[in-house]
Amino acid sequence: MSRKNFSIIFFIIFSSLITSYLLPQQVILNEMGYINTSSVSDTLPSKYQIKQSVTYSVEINFSVTQLSSFADYYFKLPRLNDRQPNSPYTPMCPPYQESELLYHNISGNLPSQTILNHTDRFNNVYDSYNTTLNFANPEIKLSSKYLITLNEIAFDNILPSEIGSYNTSDDIFELYCNQSVEFYRTDDPNLISLSNNIVSPSDSPIIKAQKIMNWICDNIEYNNSFDGEIGASSAYGNLTGDCSEYSSLMITLLRIQGIPARKVTGICFSKMSNFKPEIGDTFTFYMRDGETPTLLGHAWVEYYVPDIGWIACDPTWNQVTNSYFNRIDYLRLNYNIGEWFFVPPDEYFSEFPVPYFFATGPGAYSNTYDFQIKVTVLDTNYLTIDPLLLIIVFSVIAVVIALIVIMLYIRKKKKTKY
Repeated sequence: MSRKNFSIIFFIIFSSLITSYLLPQQVILNEMGYINTSSVSDTLPSKYQIKQSVTYSVEINFSVTQLSSFADYYFKLPRLNDRQPNSPYTPMCPPYQESELLYHNISGNLPSQTILNHTDRFNNVYDSYNTTLNFANPEIKLSSKYLITLNEIAFDNILPSEIGSYNTSDDIFELYCNQSVEFYRTDDPNLISLSNNIVSPSDSPIIKAQKIMNWICDNIEYNNSFDGEIGASSAYGNLTGDCSEYSSLMITLLRIQGIPARKVTGICFSKMSNFKPEIGDTFTFYMRDGETPTLLGHAWVEYYVPDIGWIACDPTWNQVTNSYFNRIDYLRLNYNIGEWFFVPPDEYFSEFPVPYFFATGPGAYSNTYDFQIKVTVLDTNYLTIDPLLLIIVFSVIAVVIALIVIMLYIRKKKKTKY
């Protein structure tokens, strides 16, 4: 056997060992952080894996100060929903965000009207307040604190036989598929043609979603210079957009195929997808008058597959990393799902603005505000290397190398003999 053949054999064996060890499929973590293959969910939502997770303390403080005259204020702020299978708000949803509200306080000029725990048609939860700020009572402060675990969720290797049939009479279709709205124009003939050209009728919902996301990543150029949303039709017409348009286009193309899909909006803790916060790390994000905001607002997608559940994708980040199809990370707070949110007194927004307040009266434009989110890392559960498995892997490698050396030595001795 030649040296070249030995090298090829060694490379194949070495690559297989490293790949099988460092890139495990369909695994989650146990409490010690080691690989465990026994806890994959078998009920709806099903076939998902918790790859890694981080637990955070999240403190939110929002204050508005009246500078002159007086004004009547309307506030509407979303809560950080508990998004997991056991939550009444998120049926058929894996544990993207395990959230516990620790406290909720109001100080300063107390509201004249308060509506807490208001739930909209998409099961988003909001708090609403009305109050008047003036010289005597110029300020209101709203604060809350959460304990939140964000999980890296992945749906790997779903077989076509594991996917059920859609029930088009379900409320999911009414909310997330049947309606053609401004930024999700499912009646746009150009988008209909595009969607049908990207996929094949025989494709499963997951294959359709993958083909649609791949087309978006290959053809849409990222551009965040737009003032507000432009929607799926404009994103396709201009082949450009930001995370809102990437998401809106994917949602619309999925809905055209009869696949319920929805937008998720929130904030990211980092622009780096491979970022691993450590215990004790603290991050502060804010929006305030006269300063460049540090909040990293973001939008991504969830689509529904029967007998599987709501699957998250991020077409914007996937364009860079090619790792966000049927997977989402532990670096984002989930604020809202759905579209066309009512905000007082009489407006609707496709993406709910955070924070939101509206003022009327003589001093409506004479105020300052400060919105701040402080995030502290309490615990991490990353994919770690089991020392015992590491010893086994390198022992096998050492044996392979030793065998190759012995065979080369034997071959050399034979040549010397003859």
